[in-house]
Formats: sequence, structure tokens, C-alpha cells
Amino acid sequence: MSSFTVIDYIIFIVYVLGTAAIGAMFGKKQKSTKDYFLGGRSIPWWAIGLSVMATQASAITFIGAPGWGYEGGLTRMITFVNVPLAMAFLIATIVPFFYKTEVYTAYEYLERRFDVKTRTLTAALFLIARGLATGVVLYAPALVLSVVTGMDVSITIILMAVIAVSYTVLGGISAVIWTDVIQMFVLWIGAGLSVFIIFQDVPGGWTEVMNTASQTGMLNSIDFSFDLSVEYSIWAGVIGGFFLHAAYFGTDQSQIQRVLTSKSIRESKLSLVLSGVLMIPQMLLFLLIGVLLYIYYQYAGDPNINNLNELFPRFVVNELPIGISGLIIAGVFAAAMSSLDSALNSLSAVTIRDFYSKFYRKNASEEHYLKASRYATVFWGIYATIFAFFAGNLGPVIEAVNKVGSYFYGALLGVFILAIFTRRVNGTGAFIGVIAGMASVWAVTAFTEVSWLYNNLVGAVVAIGFGILVSRFTEAPASEKVEGLTIHRNDAELQESLSARAEAAVSVEDESLIEKKTKKWPLYLVLYFFGVIAFLLWLQNM
Repeated sequence: MSSFTVIDYIIFIVYVLGTAAIGAMFGKKQKSTKDYFLGGRSIPWWAIGLSVMATQASAITFIGAPGWGYEGGLTRMITFVNVPLAMAFLIATIVPFFYKTEVYTAYEYLERRFDVKTRTLTAALFLIARGLATGVVLYAPALVLSVVTGMDVSITIILMAVIAVSYTVLGGISAVIWTDVIQMFVLWIGAGLSVFIIFQDVPGGWTEVMNTASQTGMLNSIDFSFDLSVEYSIWAGVIGGFFLHAAYFGTDQSQIQRVLTSKSIRESKLSLVLSGVLMIPQMLLFLLIGVLLYIYYQYAGDPNINNLNELFPRFVVNELPIGISGLIIAGVFAAAMSSLDSALNSLSAVTIRDFYSKFYRKNASEEHYLKASRYATVFWGIYATIFAFFAGNLGPVIEAVNKVGSYFYGALLGVFILAIFTRRVNGTGAFIGVIAGMASVWAVTAFTEVSWLYNNLVGAVVAIGFGILVSRFTEAPASEKVEGLTIHRNDAELQESLSARAEAAVSVEDESLIEKKTKKWPLYLVLYFFGVIAFLLWLQNM
């Protein structure tokens, strides 16, 4: 058994400082908020796709998912099987629509479509939800540092906050994306090495591991129970989980902001295809590590941990070879910093675009807004730090993040569906719909035993229902609130769009060809989903 050595510390420090230097390098190139928040719309699709995965996973997956697997096997895999379906929906509808509107934040669009109060409410909800979730993201690497050094986790939270905020203030969205790409490869390498070493140390190797996992039910992931209180049934995962991820990837500014950095609609779609395909095997890998650790410690003895989030970091530090431990723990830190960078960057974007420049300083210079964006980043870093002190009481960190978001994201998804897919719904209906959607989630959580995965479904359906109902009894939206702002376009709007593109020398024929080529991508993702279900059933019945 090894421990964190001087060599590990050197590798750790050099890696983290190198990542921070990359962030600083990109920071020097930023001259405007467009550079800071959108990267000049010049990021390649594959980098965006990996970055989307890194933000959703990162250190939280690295330490949270193995704890999940150790405790319940592959049961929680059902939470993520819906990702291809969610991505298919977003590729076909919401994402290309957002890209064409050329907004900085998703909530700017809601003002155009509805009114100021709807934009302000949804932007505020994002700030609250993402700010709280960022506290959990901050807690994850702080816990790792506590495990490695023996320091109290409260001290490491403050230390990590200072490092992360300092790095984030320097870097914009370009730094976020490119450092995320590096982190994903480091984490994959770390996970692969961990699996290899566990197999080497368990008597009987692969055969013994799989037999034990099968006999103990650790490979069971699909439960066909219709009981709504069953937390991880296939229905909760596919239906409720679909709304969870459609809301997260389709309405959360930290995700939408990445899509808006791509060079074209085609590339934004490609980035989501990549994420939709790779996210499932990534999550399966980290859950499998938890299963393997469960079997490993049957032979090696009790791991003696008080918190499941400590399980994998302790294994990395105590069991992996010298140098490898340092690199993997450094990767966890750097990945966490990238996730923090992303969250804080999006929080700053919404703060400045949807509040500061909207209500306080309307006509300031780009230099002023860029400076204000960095101050906003510091503020949200402090906000997340405060919440991080409570994150340890929420259970496995990956579940904690999703549970926090489930109170908000369903209602947010509902209002965006109303905005894009209906023409009759007005601002008052949308506003009341959001409030009703959140209230319904609170009621379901407080008075029933329904799985939390259904929260987003409940919030979205209630928001849509109330939005339509209220709008029918109030004044119809003005034409400028509808024309060109919904997915339905009348003949006059279509003709105007074609004329505008002709004047701008844009080839309508080429654009139609691109749309035709990408039209089947959602179908491929749906087929991939069924392939995943078939594989999990095979694994369960081995």
C-alpha cells in the first residue's frame, strides 16, 4: 500500500498550475463579453462535446459515481440511459432554434418571446439553482484534498474556492472548453488504470469479479416496477430522466452557452451527438469501478470510510502506483476547476446580461462589462463556497447536484417549450406557469413518496398546462412577440427569412442540404438508446 508521496505532490502541483496557466493564456485574448462568454463563436464541435461531458461529469462523477456503484451496483445507471433521447429532442428542436436567435443567454430569448418579468424570473431561478449546484461541485475536490492531506474539509473548501475563483476570473469560455478537453482524457486514463489494477488484485480476475457481481445483484440496472416510489425504476429513468436531462442540457445556461460557441448549427448538433453517445459508457465505467471496489474490499478488508464520496479517492491515493496517484488526483482537481470555471462563467453571463446591463448600467462600454463580469464571478464563487459547507450532508455528490436542480429545471423546460412550440401563450401565462411548476414539485416532494426523478416531468407538465390555461383567459401576445420567435413560421415570415438570406448572399440551397444531412441524427440516437437498454438487460441476465 502506497500513500501520496513527494513525487505525487510535485506532479499534482505542476499539473494544476499548468491548467491554470492555460486559463490565463486565453484570458489575455479577451477584449469583450462576446469573447469572455461565447469564445467568438469559433470553438470546434468535438471540443464542445467533450466539454459538455466534462461539465456534467468531471470530479463529481469521478468521486460520486463509484460511491453509487459500491452502494447499489448499476442501479443508478438508469438515471442516464435517457441521455440519447434528450439529446435527440434538443438537436431536433431547441438547440438549433437558440443558435439562430444569436443570444448570449437563453433567458434573453424569453424576453423577446414573452416579457421582462418572465426573463427576470427564469434568469433568477437559474442563478439560484446553478449557484447551489456549484457549491456541490466545489465540495467534491475539497473532499479529495481533505482525503489526501488529512486537513479538515472546511479548510480545503476555502482553499479550493480561492484557487478556483482566481483561475476562473482569468479564463473565459474558451479556457473552460479547452481545459475540459484535457481533463476528460486524464480522467478516462485514471479510470482505466483503476479498473486494470483492481482486476489484477482480485483473486480469479475477470471471471471471479463478474461471477461475484452477478450473484450479488450488482449488475442489475433495470427494474420494471410501476410503483412511482421506486426511485430508480426504468420508467423513472426513461421518462423522468428524459425531462431531467432535456431541461439540464436545453435550458441551463452553463450548457446552452457551449452550444452558442460553435461555428455553425451543424457543429452544435455534432457536439451534442458526441455527448449523447459517450456519456453512457463513461457513466457505466465509473459505476463499474464502484462495483469492482465492492468486490475488491471483500478480499482486502473494510475500507473504513465515513462517506461514500471518499471511497474512490482513498483507493487512488492508497493503492495506485506512485506518480499515477498524483496525476489522477491532479486531474480530479483540474476537472473540478474547469467545472467551476464553466458554472461561474455562466452565472456571471446571466448576472451581467440579464440583470446588470438590463437594469443598472444599460449603455456602458465593453471594457466595463468585461470588468463587471469578473467581479460577478468572484461574487458567485463566494456564494458557492458558503453552500459547499452543507453539501456533505446531501449524500453522494452526483445525486445531490441532480436533486437540487430537479426543483427548478422542470418548470424552466416547460416555459421554453411554451415559448418555442406555441403561438398563443403570453408572458403572463408563462410567468404563472413557471411558478406553478415549481410549486407542484415542492408539493410532490413534501406530500408523496414519488421518485425524485419525476420532479422534472411534474414541473414541466404543470408549467405547460398553467401557461396554456392562463393565456386562454388573458390577452393574446402581440405579433412582434411571435413572428420569427416560435418554431412555427407562416408564409410571410418564411418569405422574409428567405429574402434576408438572399440579400446577405447566404445560400439557401446549401443550408437546406446541411439540414437534410443532420435530420436523421436524432433517429440514430434513439436507436442507440434501445441498444443501450438491450446491453443492460444482457448484463443483468448474465
